[in-house]
Amino acid sequence: MNELLALLERYAPGYAERIQGASAWNLFMLKKVFGQSLPEFYQEFVEVMGKDGGPLLAHVDSYDPYDVTELYEVAWRELPPRRFLFVFGDPSPDDQHYWLDLEAPSEDGDCKVFRFPFGTEEWKKHGSPLYMSLREMLFVWAMSNVGLPTFPHRAAYYSRLANVPPNELLDAEDVARIFERLRFVRLPYPQRCMLFERDDAAIELYRSPDEPGFSFRVGMRNAEEFRRFQGIMEDIKGLAKE
Repeated sequence: MNELLALLERYAPGYAERIQGASAWNLFMLKKVFGQSLPEFYQEFVEVMGKDGGPLLAHVDSYDPYDVTELYEVAWRELPPRRFLFVFGDPSPDDQHYWLDLEAPSEDGDCKVFRFPFGTEEWKKHGSPLYMSLREMLFVWAMSNVGLPTFPHRAAYYSRLANVPPNELLDAEDVARIFERLRFVRLPYPQRCMLFERDDAAIELYRSPDEPGFSFRVGMRNAEEFRRFQGIMEDIKGLAKE
């Protein structure tokens, strides 16, 4: 969590003072009601920002372990098997909530993230994970929800998939090397999704754990540099602007 907080602090100084962790008692009760061990990183997350995650988590709800415990006590008939741990609620009409699949461990002490609504069978309809881990998802959200909004000039791109043979799909690693030639520094983490920084700009690149293709968003301070960047992206075959 220290690396995540350091990233947040770079774009929002004093961020650590705006968040609040949950109590050990809340975490204990969740473990008891859920009935099995909780992923190590999830527990670290709860201890640091389980009560209030600030702008990082402004688009989700119901992540307080007290609320999650109540969910498993009251609505257990509507929930998927206990291989899935409810992590974040989706307040939008889509109701695509966030779950950790405890049978799909990824990084040390973490698991892959899936999205699906409540229902005992809904998980069977959503076969592909959204993120490699809770940690990866939080790093991507840190850049998209806290970092990029600090830049006045922003754009989003995605790799074309329609009518493109598999052997001609644009490779995210090739695009990453272009970013590096433009003086962006790739952060050590995450590895599947990618984050890039330079003094006047930042990039968040998303890749599904299993599906082909990728998308990325860029933010820049200087309008001229932003136009130059857009011109370079327009020349990349297989890349489209949203």
